[in-house]
Amino acid sequence: MHRSKAGKTLSLILSALVMWSGLLLSSANAGVVSSSDMLVEQHQFESKQAVKDFLDRDDVKEQLVELGVSPADVDSRIDAMTADELAELNATLQDAPAGAGLVGVVLTIFIVFVITDVIGATDIFPFIRPVN
Repeated sequence: MHRSKAGKTLSLILSALVMWSGLLLSSANAGVVSSSDMLVEQHQFESKQAVKDFLDRDDVKEQLVELGVSPADVDSRIDAMTADELAELNATLQDAPAGAGLVGVVLTIFIVFVITDVIGATDIFPFIRPVN
């Protein structure tokens, strides 16, 4: 079989376009994520979840409402916490005996929330002015 000159030219042009469009679509960038970064991220997620689970208890919610913290603000405050703040809060939660240290733990959480308001990370309490 014999191809015409126009058919060969058209085939070359279409082949070049297909290859060129494939190069355009395959230019995605992906960063390398180390195992330690993944472990830190997973640990921070688990820390946030542990605090949220503790604060989801009815008796804890009552204490927080008495201190002026609305339950709707709790999640946003926990999400705004740094890894160090979460670690400190989780250490407090783990050291407290079950049920016995509830008031102390809730006060610790309240203090952490006040500190985040003072440094300007959150704006929950209207009576607290950030230092910035």
